[in-house]
Order: sequence, then C-alpha cells, then structure tokens
Amino acid sequence: MGAILTQEQFEREVGFRLSLSVMNRLMQENLLSQKEYGQIERILARKFSPVWAGLPDIIKDKSA
Repeated sequence: MGAILTQEQFEREVGFRLSLSVMNRLMQENLLSQKEYGQIERILARKFSPVWAGLPDIIKDKSA
C-alpha cells in the first residue's frame, strides 16, 4: 500500500532531499565537514519536516 502525499508534504520532502544533495556535494569538495553536515542536517530536518525521510531522532535533537 503506497502513501499519498499532499502537495505541501511533497514540496517539503523535495526541499529536504535537494538540500541534502547539495550538502553531499559540498562534502565531496571538502567544503563541509562531517560534523557540519550533521548539524545542518538536523536544522533542515526541523525546517522541512520531511515525511519519508522524516528522521525523527534528528528532528528531536536540540544540539544543532
């Protein structure tokens, strides 16, 4: 059984995944450390509240 997303949920999911893609590229270019990646990932997870990439543990983490 597949999940159906609203337009808003879809846009949040895309925004989150696109942001992670950019961050991965920055890491490949050594412009972003693993620690920085983790901090930004938590911020983005809270901002976008992605559905499928939800990362509930990251969203709850207040250390970012």
